[in-house]
Amino acid sequence: MFLARGGARRWASVRTVAFSTAAHSHLTPVAENDVAHFSKILAPSSIISTLPPCSSSPEELEPFNTDWMGRFHGRSSTVLKPKTTTEVSEILKWCNERCIGVVPQGGNTGLVGGSVPVNDEVVLSLANLNQVRSFDPVSGVLVADAGCILQSLTDYVAPHNHIMPIDLGAKGSCHIGGNVATNAGGLRLLRYGSLHGSVLGLEVVLPDGTILDQLTTLRKDNTGYDLKQLFIGAEGTLGVITAVSILTPPAPQASSNVILALPSFDNVLPLYQTVKRQLSEILSAFEFIDRTAYNLAVKHGQGRALSDEDVEGAECFVLVETSGGRREHDEEKLADLLESLLSADKPLVNTGVLSQSPSQFSSIWALREGVTEAVSKEGKAYKYDISIPLSAFKRVVDDTREHLRCKGLLHDKAVKYVLGYGHVGDGNLHLNIVADAYLPEIELALEPYVYEVVAAQRGSISAEHGIGAMKTHALPYSKSAVSIDLMKKIKNPIFQDSNGLAVKFFIQKDLSQETQAELCETITSLGGRVEAKVPRQGYILVQPGTTEEERLRLCWTSSDRPDRYFVPWTYVDACKVAGMLLKQLFIENGAPIPMHIHSSIANVNARSTLSHRIVHCGGDPYASLLSARVILADPNTDVFNHLVKDYQGVPDKYIESYLWVKKCIVKGAVVYTPVVYKNPGGRRPGEERTQFTEQDEQNLCKWIAAKIPYKETGGRTGNRLYQQLCELSGDPEYAWVSRHTWQSWRERYKKHSARLDRVIALIVDEKKTMPGEKGQYGYVRQPEEKTKRTRRKKIKDIEFPPDEFSHDASGMVLLPTAPSQINPVAPSGSQNLQRAMGPLQTLADVGNAYSATVPTPPAVPLDRSNIRQSPDEEEMEDNDEGNEWAVRVGNAPPPTWAKRKASDDDIEEANKRPRLQQESRADPLPSTNGGEPIPLPTAALIAIANMHVIDQGIRDIAKDFRFTVEEVQEYYDKCGDMGMTRTRFQRMREQLEKFKDDFD
Repeated sequence: MFLARGGARRWASVRTVAFSTAAHSHLTPVAENDVAHFSKILAPSSIISTLPPCSSSPEELEPFNTDWMGRFHGRSSTVLKPKTTTEVSEILKWCNERCIGVVPQGGNTGLVGGSVPVNDEVVLSLANLNQVRSFDPVSGVLVADAGCILQSLTDYVAPHNHIMPIDLGAKGSCHIGGNVATNAGGLRLLRYGSLHGSVLGLEVVLPDGTILDQLTTLRKDNTGYDLKQLFIGAEGTLGVITAVSILTPPAPQASSNVILALPSFDNVLPLYQTVKRQLSEILSAFEFIDRTAYNLAVKHGQGRALSDEDVEGAECFVLVETSGGRREHDEEKLADLLESLLSADKPLVNTGVLSQSPSQFSSIWALREGVTEAVSKEGKAYKYDISIPLSAFKRVVDDTREHLRCKGLLHDKAVKYVLGYGHVGDGNLHLNIVADAYLPEIELALEPYVYEVVAAQRGSISAEHGIGAMKTHALPYSKSAVSIDLMKKIKNPIFQDSNGLAVKFFIQKDLSQETQAELCETITSLGGRVEAKVPRQGYILVQPGTTEEERLRLCWTSSDRPDRYFVPWTYVDACKVAGMLLKQLFIENGAPIPMHIHSSIANVNARSTLSHRIVHCGGDPYASLLSARVILADPNTDVFNHLVKDYQGVPDKYIESYLWVKKCIVKGAVVYTPVVYKNPGGRRPGEERTQFTEQDEQNLCKWIAAKIPYKETGGRTGNRLYQQLCELSGDPEYAWVSRHTWQSWRERYKKHSARLDRVIALIVDEKKTMPGEKGQYGYVRQPEEKTKRTRRKKIKDIEFPPDEFSHDASGMVLLPTAPSQINPVAPSGSQNLQRAMGPLQTLADVGNAYSATVPTPPAVPLDRSNIRQSPDEEEMEDNDEGNEWAVRVGNAPPPTWAKRKASDDDIEEANKRPRLQQESRADPLPSTNGGEPIPLPTAALIAIANMHVIDQGIRDIAKDFRFTVEEVQEYYDKCGDMGMTRTRFQRMREQLEKFKDDFD
């Protein structure tokens, strides 16, 4: 099914190619693999696409995405230009299988937006199908590809003394296929009729790729339906026309035209009657132009047929053309006509100009044909191509102008002109409203006013331009509900599958005969078939709650027949109203999905409608609150948020809006909304339920790593940081930001900072700035000019009392006697160091080997030259030697907020150390087996002396209650109280001891 943005576009089914509008959101956008497939069908020059493997620029697609008036704009990424009917067939077959929208496009000269895409559909340009297949100069039958330009065909048949039966102002650009698809009328309809009579046959590619060959050259063929008539004027909604067989009339041997100035529009109809009577068979055109349209055409250089004196006092103008077989005969009849008009007692015309040469003939026609172009040069035009009685032409124009005046829109900044011109011979008026710009208030003032005027005249809202995108909503003003319904059936048989086969139905036998008869008639009219037996695949229409319905389910429900569905008999009407075969979506493992319609949906009619939709799509809307898999509630109530919170984490339980059912039906699939509850404070509506994903966290970590790479600088939980993040959501690179609000991003980091900081540290470590690269806060790392000297870690002096320690010959410090834990012999050299440190293992385990810190102050002074007094001092020393980081402009030092200063807690803990170390002085120290002090290296003693009492306390708790140091450390970091920490782990050990009996 093909949609040219016409009124029929709302009738598309899921398995047909159609326009991607709100009614067709099930269509699939064009993807890279689609373009790759098209590359196998078409030559590279026949594909224009911004998707790989092509690399076209958006500017190349702009002409295909914009209509001639510049009013409608699409967003197609791919234009295909096939050269043969077979290529068109392959394209449509692929698009039909993939549910990709297709927009057939000819010369793109339409005035109702029917040949441009809505979103990302494939534009199927027929410009390359431009060959003349055959021409018979005897019969005048021309067979040509749909992409042939009208003017080119006119030039082709001219040497054979034939002309095309249609003539348009856009003949230099429009395609014959597009002319047929829109049933273009043009300037010669009065003489040669519409295309319904001139077209003898068509070649059409149907939506599934099937080629319908009706390209006959016969003028008489009475064998069944005249199928070609369905495609003439269908605007591409039923198939793509690829070739046309058309009857061309013999070229007239003499052609003349005359333009007449009329004092009043009231004279137009009497003049038309007179002209028809006197010119008879040679009359080929009778065109009407009002004074405003004439003035605009002259203003913009479209021609000047009359002098200023001739134009004075004229209210409107008429162009008359004659075409005959003998010039003398035609000129005589035309001269007699003009003489009678000018010599009458009450002349119908003021004056007129008769063409005397081919150039004058063309100039007069240029005036009429140039009105459209003149209007486009003057401003933005609202065009209404309507059919109304001839007598109402002027009244409709004048009433529309007055209507806009009353709305206050008739001025230079809104509506500048209201004018009318058209074909008097076929009752076609072109009502044009020329505005300074397209404004919503103008459109609201014009529609539905103009359509209501047309309906009151029993006219047509589209005489020759078609429905397109402009008039879809206005179709009921010209067509009855019965007519529209019949067009829907022709376009889309609802009860046919993707292969064109009839869908099978079985009707419960105990339904009333009247109901069964009505169902049979409806099913058949929609393309389905009623079976006498239960079908293997199809629908069983039942009356819910009856004994027979229960019996049918028991007998015919089978797991090996998943495509056999039990539906209420009202399902048929529901499909008819929806215009599509409703899928059985709400079924899982062959059983209806239980749903509960919550009382928060208070409207009884809404609840009933929702229940019917669910039943018709296979679900069970009568489940209880507890047994339901899906709970449908009103999202505008507080109850909805409470339900979401209550069922957070409950498996296979979903809280959905009542609109969710409609969304599933439109998408053709059941997609649950994750049940994630967040505090809605400060968040935008609809974002409280957006679940965080691993990708979200990864993106957040990358952002923080780039913005705040080092946690020591702080600032990772500041509001402004995350507000800046959300301000980047407009950048395509940061499209992921819009998934959550800045408050949500901030809370995510705060709640998971420990875990996320590890990820951030890894990212920062991988992306260390190189010399010359920009770092944090706008600093640039400078290249190192000299090798930095190695700094030794400086410690405070430790003095040992002489009565507690002694020195051996090797310089080792001997500890006093303690319980034996270390080898009795004090080794020397490197072995001494290794064996003496054996029980300590590493410096981190010193606290596990010794229950208290070493008493201070020791008597042996240490070298104070390597002692660093404070972190601030260390920072200052770095600055003194030349800072590695420099400000982007100037050489100012790093900001103070980038330095970590000693906190009050640090100072307090530092003051506690002498007191705590003094208290722990009495703790025993290890010794050799013989009671002699154990010699330890200086590095070990330094580590012991520097051990903080808090670290030792944590290790004591871990050792006493048999927990890891990391577990104790983690809890202490949270509470900050050593006593509370000891109590907690003591209780934990007591609880664990109670479970020992379980294993006895």
